[in-house]
Amino acid sequence: MTPSLDLVRELLTAAAMVGGTFFMIVTGLGLLRFPDVYTRMHAAGKAGTIGVALLILAPVFFFAGSEPFVSFRGVLAILFQFITTPAATYLLAHACYATHYPTHAGTALDELGRWMPVVSDEDFGQE
Repeated sequence: MTPSLDLVRELLTAAAMVGGTFFMIVTGLGLLRFPDVYTRMHAAGKAGTIGVALLILAPVFFFAGSEPFVSFRGVLAILFQFITTPAATYLLAHACYATHYPTHAGTALDELGRWMPVVSDEDFGQE
């Protein structure tokens, strides 16, 4: 590769690493700062997914051209991350809601209540 392509590749790698690190720090701050499990899951689900994807993208940029199998596996890992993390966050939020996990005192609106009836553990299976 020519020196200019090496420089571009290294700059892309560094940008992906810095961006991924930034989003992971934002995720950590959201987990520490937000008041309840639902808002914490939002921080982990959104910023965490982007952060991990950028951190996986860094070696994809670094090994682009020299190791095609590394790039292929990196792209598959990013795709898998974008599919599984939002689905897991969604299911975890519904499980917390169904088990009456408390919300923050400032929560004023419950739009899920009319679509997802909550059944207590004692009443489950006795309908």
